[in-house]
Amino acid sequence: MDISLQKVDEINGKLTVKIVKADYDEKVQKSLKKLKQQAKMPGFRPGMVPMGMIQRMYGMEVKAEELQKLISESINNYIKEQNLDLITSPLTAEDEAKIDVENAEDFEMHFDLGFTPDFKIELTDKDKIVFYNINVDEEQVNEQVENYRRRNGKFEEVESYEDGDMLRGNLIEMEKKNVVKEGGIKVENVSLMPKYFSNETQKKKFAGAKKGDIVFNVSKAYDGKDTEIAALLKIKKEEVGEHKGDFKYEITSISHMKPAELNQELFDLVYGKDTVKSEDEFRSRIKADMESVYAEDSNYKFILDVKDYCLGKVGEVKFPEELMKREMLLNAENDEQKANIEKDFSKILVDREWALICTKLVNQLNVKIEEEQLKSAAKLVAKSQFAQYGLNNVPDEYLENYANEMLKDEKQLQRLLSRAIDIELTKAVKATVKLQQKKISVKDFNAFFETK
Repeated sequence: MDISLQKVDEINGKLTVKIVKADYDEKVQKSLKKLKQQAKMPGFRPGMVPMGMIQRMYGMEVKAEELQKLISESINNYIKEQNLDLITSPLTAEDEAKIDVENAEDFEMHFDLGFTPDFKIELTDKDKIVFYNINVDEEQVNEQVENYRRRNGKFEEVESYEDGDMLRGNLIEMEKKNVVKEGGIKVENVSLMPKYFSNETQKKKFAGAKKGDIVFNVSKAYDGKDTEIAALLKIKKEEVGEHKGDFKYEITSISHMKPAELNQELFDLVYGKDTVKSEDEFRSRIKADMESVYAEDSNYKFILDVKDYCLGKVGEVKFPEELMKREMLLNAENDEQKANIEKDFSKILVDREWALICTKLVNQLNVKIEEEQLKSAAKLVAKSQFAQYGLNNVPDEYLENYANEMLKDEKQLQRLLSRAIDIELTKAVKATVKLQQKKISVKDFNAFFETK
């Protein structure tokens, strides 16, 4: 067998593979003998089917299979031995003629190779990058305090409705004003919060309401959202269109959400028993928690800015774009994926370039990812997931156990590895470049991520 490489340019190459009968014939004969030993055919004892018959029945199939294995193994070994840095898999040349497996004994095949572009990137203390410190002010702390009070508050019975109150009562479908629809929908003990109606006109009908009857249009109130309407009326979604008229709502109770008191009971509910013992400590802890969350947001913004900075510093990088597209199209599972490749290709190239930059920075800055870093990333992800449900006082031991379970999951492990690299790379870059520290409000910081 002979394999040769021709470099077309810095990012494209041609691989020629020449195979003669001696390269594969022994393996073909060995496979055929194995088939002969296993073959069972009428009129022949097991293992006694004539080789000529085995050859006629399976010869071409076995030859094609052994050729395929030989080509694949040989190319992979050549790539490793020559230390070729490829960004695409070897692709059969587009003008390659179909090989005649049945009649030919010697073969010559050609493959296109896409090489990883070579460029330099290095960060030092001469590189200046902005780092935003998000300012947590008293107003934000107050908002979070009120959020905790509402979240842990209790409903109490009141005489008249105010915006945000919960109503309970019976829904009765009407034919026309003051006339109940015969055979219409009747649903008892229905909870309503008019605050969340989509239609302002329907919402205003409940302003200052007391126990008694109010007629409103359910379909208009929820702006024709069939799923919500079906759930409220306890009907099938496809039946919603039959009930677009008015409904009478017999209000039987009005409940007002009374926020929790700022006392030890609330402090314990939020942070655990006796962890916080005064309002000042409660506010301080809230501020610290918010600063911790915003610190992660600042790091996220920082690494995005590092990305833009490095892409600009590296300048134009040429990729074997046609080969990359060909490979993606070959791997696409449907027409939609194929269409998205063309549409998103410029973004794909940027992401590939950034991935290459990250690899170089990880090496330059000596970033190491070991068990400790993976565990830390897993705990951070776990803590963030619990926080989404308002659980801010999860014991470290519980986080540890949860993180250990995440690390056992192969599907999550790669994601956690990427997260760990992001965390450690961010630390390393911050310690290397000159940070231009800037204070910023939450509002101005969030504006960076608003869709324009």
